Amino acid sequence: MNDSSPDNSNVPPVERVRQEVDRWLEVVRSTGERTLESLGLSGANRQANPPVDIIELQDEILVQIDLPGLSAESVELSLVGNMLTVTGTRPAHDFTSDARVHLKERSVGSFQRSIPLPAAVNNDAIRAETRDGLLTVTLRKATLTSGRSIPVSRGGGTV
Repeated sequence: MNDSSPDNSNVPPVERVRQEVDRWLEVVRSTGERTLESLGLSGANRQANPPVDIIELQDEILVQIDLPGLSAESVELSLVGNMLTVTGTRPAHDFTSDARVHLKERSVGSFQRSIPLPAAVNNDAIRAETRDGLLTVTLRKATLTSGRSIPVSRGGGTV
């Protein structure tokens, strides 16, 4: 222990060890949180991918995405091949200047999540609806055309 620490001569040795371990754990916790936040992996700085469920039915695929607090206008969907991408922005929280934030886990800012679909879909048969913070995208599966027989004819020309 260093010379600037308070006099611990009356504290039992086991208690001194516990206090020292507690102090080190607090240093690790606070330093680790700051490091993760600086990398954008924790706290309000992290880009939070919304949770997704993908349900495949016989004729369609349902993709359900949790987007609490977002309006339909703040969400964009795109489909390229079998990759559905959802993009949006969570607005920053407005607090008065005298507010003391004790815990801030909800992310703010832009997010983008690309979701691979389990089957080919019909690009012209897609619906998206948001209700109570749940975005449901319904994609009609592409109908596979069955093979067909192609007749082969004999050419009539001379060689």
